[in-house]
Amino acid sequence: MNTTAQATIERGSREDGSGRFARQTQVVAVATFISRLLGVVREQVIAYYFGAGAITDAFVTAFRIPNLLRDFLAEGAFSAAFVPTFSEVLNKEGRPAAMELLRRVLGVFVPGLLLLCVVGIIFTPQIASLLSGGVEETPGKIALLINLARWMFPFLLFIALAAVLMGALNALGRFGVPALAPAGFNIGMIACTVLLSSVVNPPVLALAWGVLAGGLLQWLVQAVSIHRQGFDHRLRLVAGWRDPHVRQIGKLLIPALLGQAAVQINILAITRFAWGLGDGPVAYLNFAFRILFVPLGVFAVAASTVGLARLSQYVAEGNIDRIRQTSAQALQTVLYLVIPTSVAFFLMGESICAALYQRGEFNAEATLNTARALAFYSFGLPAMASIRALAPIFFAHKDTRTPTLCGVASVATNLVGMYTLTPVFGYAGLALSVGIAATVQAAILVIVAARRYGPVGYGRVALHSLLFALISLVSVGVAYLLLKGGFLQFVPLGRVGAVIAAIGIASVLYLGVTWLSGYRNLGSSHRWHVFGRN
Repeated sequence: MNTTAQATIERGSREDGSGRFARQTQVVAVATFISRLLGVVREQVIAYYFGAGAITDAFVTAFRIPNLLRDFLAEGAFSAAFVPTFSEVLNKEGRPAAMELLRRVLGVFVPGLLLLCVVGIIFTPQIASLLSGGVEETPGKIALLINLARWMFPFLLFIALAAVLMGALNALGRFGVPALAPAGFNIGMIACTVLLSSVVNPPVLALAWGVLAGGLLQWLVQAVSIHRQGFDHRLRLVAGWRDPHVRQIGKLLIPALLGQAAVQINILAITRFAWGLGDGPVAYLNFAFRILFVPLGVFAVAASTVGLARLSQYVAEGNIDRIRQTSAQALQTVLYLVIPTSVAFFLMGESICAALYQRGEFNAEATLNTARALAFYSFGLPAMASIRALAPIFFAHKDTRTPTLCGVASVATNLVGMYTLTPVFGYAGLALSVGIAATVQAAILVIVAARRYGPVGYGRVALHSLLFALISLVSVGVAYLLLKGGFLQFVPLGRVGAVIAAIGIASVLYLGVTWLSGYRNLGSSHRWHVFGRN
């Protein structure tokens, strides 16, 4: 084969891989956007019925208990250990062997989860005491927290099983259904809140039942999808312990659990600090983070989900060039989309919070307080998204130790930040400390990845990000001035329509200016024209 033909094939192969990654990321992003949009509707329903006070604080904190365990055991640490191993078996031994591995993993996982749920329900008062410190400005707040948490503990079983199936489906190249599955969770919560809050006592119990219904729906959607891929749901309850691949997952899981524990310590510390600041701060931070989680979930989780599956495949194949290209591509794609969002949250946060939440029991004061939390969170959004994009290169190499050590550094930074910033900024200081800790963690991951895996291309991504930031300031700034100047008030739907118009204007300006600057292909990690030709 001559040199020209070989180069053409290699170029076509690179473009095929890049294009496939971009398409799969877009599929996940669209599906995740639908789920996150329903998540915003869910938060609007909660805000409308319960506002931002003691009741919402109790629910948010109670839900955080099984949700943190879910993140700890399933979607975070377990996926990092499971997906690379499942991908390796799939590539080397075929689909039947991979499906058998899934059965054996679930055979070990399910009994453990059932036991954990029982233990959690028994010791809920002790967990609640840890989160609240025994402080309650409103009498009965801790008792409500305990009651709600006990109702919601079985959610851990449903959602953890859903997370395992999600990892398997992603490794099989199926991304749309797992990304859309959380929509079932949001639908369950919305339906139960609207239909049951007026007939149960206390009304907030409807939210707890909604969590259970939503978790069940999220699991069922993916159970049907994996069954269509040929999975036999009869579990290997005994054989799983003897499987060498299961033991390998267990070995990878230990350091990943330690790393995920660092993240959960951060969240628990924030909850404890916020709870001690009176009624409202827990809710303000939660409502703000839910807004933040839309772009974080849509853009960063999409790139991370596809990236881990693709990188695991390339590692199994030994394709070093694809590994580097995919990692830089994921990071640049995420920052391109997240940086302007961060600027918008900082400048237009009050208008966004008012448009989303200010109705029913959620008043103007709650809007201002939530917007303040959102503004402080916005500083750390690019770093939080970067962590999601950077971690898969380590997980794909079955390295769960490095992200663990980075997580420990993040915990130390966050604890120092909370103690020093809360006296100055109040509950908003907790949001700012999260961003600072995420920035430290992301910086360490970049340095280690660049040293370990060679010229990944993160330096060029950093240069691009500076331009993203400058263009974002101009684009969002223009939209902000139009919004505050009252030039968008003619738009139908009042403040909601004005905010939508402002976001639309900022988006068009940002996309247009970056396109004119030479940034033509979202799925590419190549240089912009402003940095010279490739």
